[in-house]
Amino acid sequence: MTETHKDSLYLDLESSLKKKLSGEVRFDNISKTLYSTDASNYQIKPVGVVIPENVEDISNTLEIASRYGVAILPRGSGSSLAGQAVGHALIVDLSKYLNEIAEVNTEEKTVRVQSGMFLEQLNRGLKQYGLMFGPDPSSARIATIGGVVGNNATGAHSILYGMTGDNVAACQLYLNKGEPIELKEISEKNLSSINQSGTSNELHRKLHNLREKYSETIKSDFPRHWRRASGYSLNYLLEKPFNPAKLLAGSEGTLGLATEFTLKLVQRPSFTGLAILQFDTMVSAMEAVPEILEMNPSAIELIDRMLIELTRANPSYSQMLTFIDGNPEAILVVEFYGETESEVEKKAKYLNSHLITKNINCPISYALSLKAQANVWGVRRAGLGLLMSKRDEFKPIPCIEDVSVPVDSLPSYAADITELIKRLGTRASFYGHASAGCLHIRPLVNLKSEGGIQIMEELTEEAFKLALNMAEL
Repeated sequence: MTETHKDSLYLDLESSLKKKLSGEVRFDNISKTLYSTDASNYQIKPVGVVIPENVEDISNTLEIASRYGVAILPRGSGSSLAGQAVGHALIVDLSKYLNEIAEVNTEEKTVRVQSGMFLEQLNRGLKQYGLMFGPDPSSARIATIGGVVGNNATGAHSILYGMTGDNVAACQLYLNKGEPIELKEISEKNLSSINQSGTSNELHRKLHNLREKYSETIKSDFPRHWRRASGYSLNYLLEKPFNPAKLLAGSEGTLGLATEFTLKLVQRPSFTGLAILQFDTMVSAMEAVPEILEMNPSAIELIDRMLIELTRANPSYSQMLTFIDGNPEAILVVEFYGETESEVEKKAKYLNSHLITKNINCPISYALSLKAQANVWGVRRAGLGLLMSKRDEFKPIPCIEDVSVPVDSLPSYAADITELIKRLGTRASFYGHASAGCLHIRPLVNLKSEGGIQIMEELTEEAFKLALNMAEL
C-alpha cells in the first residue's frame, strides 16, 4: 500500500469514527506523538487515538476499524516496559470516561469495575467495606484495571494473592467486529455439550477444542513456576471449572477489548509490621529468602545499594532512611500480617530467632508504627523514579524486567546475572519481589552508542537463557 493510499484510508477512517462516536477522535500529530511512547525504550506512532465515552463508542470503534483493516490497541496509562502499549494501530484509551465502580458485593467479596479506573482509586473506593484488590503493582496509582489485567500484574503481596488472573471472575468483552460477549465461569458439562449457534457458543466451543487438543502439551511444556507474566496464560485453559475471562490476563489487549471486569476481593489486613534485614552481598540476601518464607510473611521486598544511595542523595527522601544502618549491598523488607499489634510484633521479632537457627546472622531493625512503615514503603516506591531521573548518558534500561525464577534458584540467578553485567562492563540496580523470585534489574546502558545497543541485546538474550535454565533445574 502506498503512503498516499494510506493517508487517504486514515482520513476516511477518521471521518467515519467522528460521524459515529460521541467520544473523542484524535488524529492530530500532537496526540499521536503523545501516544507513541510508553515506559519502554520504544516509540511507534499510532494510526490515531479514540477516547470512548461509552460502550456504544467501543462497539462502533471496533466495527469501523475492522472494516478498514486497522488494528486496535487498548491502552491504560502506558506504564508498559516492553513496548506493549505502543504500535501502529488505533489506540483506545478508556481511562478518561469509563472509570467507575458498577457494583460492590460484600457478601461474595467481588466488585464490578470499568476497565479505565485506576487501581489505587478502586482500592480507595473499597476501603469503606474493609476490602481491597489483592495484587498491588507499584504502578497502582496510575495503572488502570484493564492494564492490570492485560499484563497479569501482581506486586509485593503475590505470595498471598497470586497474579491478577487468579482474581478475575468475569468480564464484559467486545470482539473484533464490535460484538459484545460476557465471559465467566462455565461448568465442564455445559462446556462440552454446547451445540447452539451464536458468537458466545462458538467461542466456547473453540476454546474447548483448543484445550482438548493441547492440554498435554501445556501440562508438559508450560513453565511450572507460578510467578510468570509473559505470553498468554495458557495455564487457565486447564482449570476446572473453566473460566475464559481469566485468559484476558496477560493477553495485552490482543484477544478483545474488555470494558468491565468482575474481580475477587480480599479482606484488608487488620495490622501490619515490617522487619528490615541488611546484607553485605546480594547473593547472601537471596540465600535468606527461602528461610524467611518458612515464617509465612505477607511480602519480602528487595532494595539494593544503588537505590539506597540515590535515596540518601535526595533531600525529599533521605529523611525516610531511618531504618538503614551503614551501607549494605541489599536489604530485604519482610512484612507480616496479624489481627493485633502484639501478634504482628511477635511475628516480626521471632524472625530473627528463626534465621539464627538457620545460621543467617544479619543486622535487623523493625518498623511497626504506621509512620515507620510508610517510610520504608516510601523508599521502596521512590526507588525507580529516582533511578530514572539520573542525569547521565547511561540510563537504567528495562531490558531485564520482571524476570522470575524459582525462589530456590535466586542465589544462583543473582550471582550469574551479576557476573554477566560485570563482564559487559556496566552496573545495574536490583529491586523487586524476592518472595516470588521476581527481580527487576536495571542495567545502566548508553543507548546513544552502538556499543550500548549491543550490550542491551546481549544482556536481554543471556538473561533469557539464564531464566530458562533456572526454571528447568
